[in-house]
Amino acid sequence: MEMDAEERKRLTREFFDLVATRDVDAILARMTPEPAWAFFAQRREGVEGVRSILRAASELYQPGSMERDWTGMYVDGDVVIAQTTMRAQTFKGEDYENHYVLFVHFEGERVALVEEYMDTAYGNEKFSGWQES
Repeated sequence: MEMDAEERKRLTREFFDLVATRDVDAILARMTPEPAWAFFAQRREGVEGVRSILRAASELYQPGSMERDWTGMYVDGDVVIAQTTMRAQTFKGEDYENHYVLFVHFEGERVALVEEYMDTAYGNEKFSGWQES
């Protein structure tokens, strides 16, 4: 059975709600066995690559502070293109509000690839001093 556009949008919102919880196992359960996550030109492959992205997010943002407003979602086949504003508290305790465009590629009901684009100048300002562990 082919998923319709509204179902793909719902799965995208649910997936990023899980990302905010930091429940890595639940997030990975929604992804394909060999997922990938791309942040601009940096693409992280496989489960360990996705774990590294999620680990970085857990270091950058204070627990429980991440929330998203979805300002637009479009579906083209197996891809959801989403505009979102993410708000959180940084690891330094500062307010964070940035605008993102996400391309979420599905294989069936599972996320195969996330491509993430955001205002990097703003991000660099907010996260100066952070080093990935």
